[in-house]
Formats: sequence, C-alpha cells, structure tokens
Amino acid sequence: MKMRILTILCFSACLPMVPLSAAPGPGAPSGAKVVVGAEKVLETEDYETRHYTGQVVSKSVVNIVARVSGEILEIGFKDGSLVRKGQILYKLDPVQYEAAVKGAEASIEKCKAELAYAQSNFNRVNLLYEKQAASLDTMENAKSTLGAAKAALLSAEAALITAKDNLKNTVITAPLTGIVGVTAFTQGNYITPNSGTLLTIIQVQPIRVRFSISTADLLAMFGNHKELMANGSVQVNLADGTLFGEEGEIELLNNEANPRTDAIQIYASFPNEERKLISGSTLSVTLSRKNGKLLPSVSPSALMHDSKGSYVYVLDSANKVEKRYVTPGNATANRQLIKRGLSKGETVVTKGTHKALPGMTVEADFGKKE
Repeated sequence: MKMRILTILCFSACLPMVPLSAAPGPGAPSGAKVVVGAEKVLETEDYETRHYTGQVVSKSVVNIVARVSGEILEIGFKDGSLVRKGQILYKLDPVQYEAAVKGAEASIEKCKAELAYAQSNFNRVNLLYEKQAASLDTMENAKSTLGAAKAALLSAEAALITAKDNLKNTVITAPLTGIVGVTAFTQGNYITPNSGTLLTIIQVQPIRVRFSISTADLLAMFGNHKELMANGSVQVNLADGTLFGEEGEIELLNNEANPRTDAIQIYASFPNEERKLISGSTLSVTLSRKNGKLLPSVSPSALMHDSKGSYVYVLDSANKVEKRYVTPGNATANRQLIKRGLSKGETVVTKGTHKALPGMTVEADFGKKE
C-alpha cells in the first residue's frame, strides 16, 4: 500500500506547473487577444476659440401693405408657407381701376385731338401775322392755346401712369423669397392703404446669426476687423445642444461698439438649407481663429483622464499598449488637438479603451465602431 502511494506522489511531482493567471477564461479560445478600435494620429489646423450667445436674425423682413383700396378676391398662399419672389399674395377687385385706365386713355386721345387743332390754328395765325394780316394779340392767343393743349396732354399722360400703377397694385406680389406669417385679412374683406400690415415675410435662406464680442477679444484674437473677416470661423449649437452642420461666414461688423458694454456686434451668414435656424431664436456661438499651424489630433474618444492628467493608449508596431500622458489643445467638432505627447502617424486606441491595459498586446481594428 505504501509503495502505491509513493508511486502516485512521484508521478504528480513530474507534471508541469500551470499558473492560474495563464488559464483562459470561460468560453475564451486559448491565446485570444482583446480587440480594440484604433486610428492613426492625424494633423489638424489649430484653432483658437471663444464662446458667445447669439440670436438668429433675418437679413430681410418685409411688411406687406395695400397701396390701393378694394375687396380681396383671392389669396395666393397658405399661412406659414414658403413663398417665392414674384408669387401672387393678394388679388383685389380691379374693376374701378380698369375703368380709370380706360378713362385716362380717352383723355389722352381728346388732348391729342385738341393739341393737333391748336397746333394747326397757331400755324395758320402765325402765318397771317407774318404777312401782317392778323394782330399780335390774335397770334399770342393762338400760341397760348397751343401751350395749354400741350400741358393738358402731359397731364392726361401722367393720369394714365397713375391709373395703370393703381391697376397693377390690385395684384400684390412677394418682393422676396421667404416664409410668410398669418394673413391679417382673409378673402372677402375690403382693405385700404390705412388697413395696416396685411402680411409679414421673413427671409430665411440665407439667414444671419448676430452675436457680440468685446473689443478686447477682437484685438486679442485677431488684431483688427480685417483679420476677423479673413480668418474667423463661426459655428453654432442649436437649442437642443446639437452642432449645426453648416459653417457661418462672417458677413459684417457693426459700425460702432456699445458704449456701456464695450462690445461690438458681429453678423455671420448661414445658407440654412434645412431651415433649422429660426429667426428670433437664441443659440450658442463658437468663434474660432485659424492659427495656420498643424497639430496632431485624435478622436475625442481616445483621450482619457486620471489624477495625473490626460492620456491616451498608444500602440507600437507589435500592438503593445503604452499609456502616454499628453497635453490637450483646442478641439473641433470631431477632433481633439494635442499640443505635446503625440506625433502624426502613431496609432492610438479609440474604442474599447476600458479593455486595454498598459503592457498588454491587443488586436487593432481600424474599422471598429461602438
């Protein structure tokens, strides 16, 4: 019996020792590596940024009023809709204005006939006067009649212009492309020039964002207004916090600073193709200055923080993880600039950073998504 126990102990001593830490986890294949998302470090132009509160304002607001009186026969839009320049908004009853045009045209024909007679009479009397067959008084009277006939014709022509203009104004069209509000008068109402605003049209494409910056910021970031307009970039965040995709172009600076706040208003223009910028709304504005200097940049998800500072996980040629502390710089909408600690072309972990540890060898997936 003792010999049997001794034989078992000797056999067990000959078996290799397997450390517990090297044993694969449940269900994991032996030798499997952790897969993490990775990317190459890029270079991005550095920006200096400031943040402000801005307001969306229309480049053009038009209040439509009636220039003639009449009953509204037709309305050519729906409340709150987009109207195009030249689109019919209102049609008024044109009958009395059509009659006025015809009356003015008749007056012109009458004046033309009277002018022709006055001219013929003057020519005849003037010829007799030259032959001393008519008195000076008769000749001057014919001349006066001719002048009055010419003036009457000019007056009739002016009346025709007014009559045609009034007739034209019975059709009210949109002077610009924009969004209309709610009509103040509906079909069947009789309106006059004293009826007030019929409708308001607001231009929404393009549209402006107005914000104020201190003259100190203007001088510190740009030095002067020409540099601001040449190298300034404007982006805005909507009311729900999302970044508005279009970049604004600085269009103009106001011609004076506010004497109480020492701030100057800046207007940036946006195409507003999806009409997400609503006139009158308030939003967050980011003003950036292009420094003309390229810095290494990574996806924001690559940057982590601990009590010592900011760091990233860098992969060497063998995909071994290195924890490296870096100095963050400015940030764009989708890139984090790094002032010190990284170089262009290095590989950093962007996804699955919680699975990586310094010294670990991982598998880098450059197409990995969250």
